[in-house]
Amino acid sequence: MYAPTELHDMRSLAVTLILVAGGFSGAGAQEVVGRKETVFNISERLASGDWLRIASPNGAIGITQGSGDRVEIRAEKEVRRGALEDVGFVVRKESGSLTVCAVFEDEDECGSNGNYQGHSGSRWRSRSEPSVNFTVRIPAGVRVKAATGNGDVSVVGAGSEVSATTGNGQVNVSGTTGEVTASTGNGRIVVDGARGPVEASTGNGDVRVTTSLGPVTASSGNGDIDVAMDRIEASSSMNFSTGNGRITITVPEGFGAELESNTGSGSISSDFPIRVRGRISPTRVRGTLGNGGGRLVMSSGSGDIAIRKR
Repeated sequence: MYAPTELHDMRSLAVTLILVAGGFSGAGAQEVVGRKETVFNISERLASGDWLRIASPNGAIGITQGSGDRVEIRAEKEVRRGALEDVGFVVRKESGSLTVCAVFEDEDECGSNGNYQGHSGSRWRSRSEPSVNFTVRIPAGVRVKAATGNGDVSVVGAGSEVSATTGNGQVNVSGTTGEVTASTGNGRIVVDGARGPVEASTGNGDVRVTTSLGPVTASSGNGDIDVAMDRIEASSSMNFSTGNGRITITVPEGFGAELESNTGSGSISSDFPIRVRGRISPTRVRGTLGNGGGRLVMSSGSGDIAIRKR
């Protein structure tokens, strides 16, 4: 189990990665709008395959699928301390993409790739500071990148490809039609009914994933991992790890892999036959699962590991 100071460091790192990862890729001066508005609305056309990118240092982001060819964005400010004008927005409309960032200072940088770099230091670091809650409806087939430093992120029944990230909060992604990347520094992750590969990671919390098409990679600093896949691309490699918790994966009949599994305190079980290599141990198993295939790595610091057949 991680010590409190270690978890704090992980959360701080996660926030830092969200706000500065990749740096600022935009060029030229940016315009900050909507400072005097409590609710800021945007309506723009996006075609299937285009990108919508939302970035905010503080506040929740909720995205669902709408109708027609327009993305509808409602950004509502919550100001507990400070003034309404403390919060503004940068809107970047380019060919094939729309990017919207909530900003504090005019110098806060909003890249067209959805990366955000703030110059306001710690003023956005707590829930008591100004926040912006985004409610978004997107056309079918639009790809989504949503990131906040502090708040829940939800993408429900929308997105042909989804990247959802928060430094502190839960991530919920369901009903997407393609690849999903979900991460949080502190919170639970649920990816339900995906139709493509999934990568999920949390510093502290459970991870639950169901998808019709693997592979899946999932990690937690402290929590259970529960993953179910209907079908897996041939020779796919997958990695599942938790510092403290159970790992259970459910895979289709006929699944095979080169297995490496270990647990500090727990048991290892499989519905599939395993041709064990090396010494037999109740807490460490290496061998060929079924007819073999890609690499499957499963590791828990303290918890049971199970491979189940659908």
